[in-house]
Amino acid sequence: MPIKVIPFNGGFPYPPNEKNDCVALRMHGKEAQSIEISFPFHEDTPNFTLSITESLDLRNAIDQLVDLKMLEKPRGN
Repeated sequence: MPIKVIPFNGGFPYPPNEKNDCVALRMHGKEAQSIEISFPFHEDTPNFTLSITESLDLRNAIDQLVDLKMLEKPRGN
């Protein structure tokens, strides 16, 4: 059962710039048809189950949002 953890700064002010939160991704074996997404430090947040297609759609959406081609080119002085 592969598990990936993505740490990030959850917005808590202290200590500053510390990655104090995370998202956990879990796939139940290589032949699994879904990926489970959870926020382990947020007890009130349910786990989300995405199909492989939905997971790839999410990945593609994130890739498109952070694509450097979408940033404005610097203007010459």
